Amino acid sequence: MLLLAALALACVASPAMAAEVATVGGKAVILPWGDWLVALAVSLREPILTILLPIIAAYIIQAIRRVYPWAALFLSQRRVEMMLEAAVGFSLNAVNGAAKGKTLSVNVAVPVIAKGTQYVIDTAPPAVIKAAGGADGIAARIFRKLDLDDHASEAAVLVPAQEQVAAGTVDADELRRMDEMTRR
Repeated sequence: MLLLAALALACVASPAMAAEVATVGGKAVILPWGDWLVALAVSLREPILTILLPIIAAYIIQAIRRVYPWAALFLSQRRVEMMLEAAVGFSLNAVNGAAKGKTLSVNVAVPVIAKGTQYVIDTAPPAVIKAAGGADGIAARIFRKLDLDDHASEAAVLVPAQEQVAAGTVDADELRRMDEMTRR
């Protein structure tokens, strides 16, 4: 780095870097050592770049390799959260008696969780479903996002919803039709 800084200084200040060495017959003999430094810097530019550029690139690649798993984890978790928000919104609109901001009873919360889980399974890529923990993980996350009444518990709401999804009683065609209607 110090060498590059010295070469840059030599390039900028080369006209000023001429030194008077001696006087011969009343005329000054000027040794243009600044021009020599500039010529040296120009001649060394290619070897320096061919040596330093790969080293710098290697450090950058190494830094990206260290950060990539964290970035991938963050992006996949963000995508899971986006899909869950879409699933909750869809399922609240798809089930009669459910509305955003409304406390849900047990008999309304079970179909909301089941339809939301099936919506994610039908529309999300497999990597997102896997990152969310499969169907059971998706149902549990939707369960945590809903505002449920005092009688709702994991045994009363989440387990029956997971059973409905596992049994396939949630109609995927109905969900697709509702999704198409909401997109229009």
